[in-house]
Amino acid sequence: MEYSNKTVYDFLIKECKTKPELWAEFGTGLTERTCDADFWESLSEELDCFRICEECGQPMIEGFVVDGCQTYCSEECLHKHISEEDYREAYNDGNGDTYWTTWYEDSNTYNGDN
Repeated sequence: MEYSNKTVYDFLIKECKTKPELWAEFGTGLTERTCDADFWESLSEELDCFRICEECGQPMIEGFVVDGCQTYCSEECLHKHISEEDYREAYNDGNGDTYWTTWYEDSNTYNGDN
């Protein structure tokens, strides 16, 4: 399931609010949607519940991982870098380091720690 950008922003707003120091540092950018690459990089260093799409630069709480390190939010972004056939081969019936995953399960919001 792919989440809309608004859903991801809403999730990250809730997540930052669970930690007042993060909200103080990042809240304005999230609520005003004034986020650039440096903003996402800084926030991702603080929160383990999202990644940034390698193609479009948007935050994502679930998506594709290729070769254990490249992340893509959608099939559209993924297939700009790897074909469907190559993805399936790298996926290797779930035994490879290429897969679909969620990161939001590592969050305070998801785990009810707020």
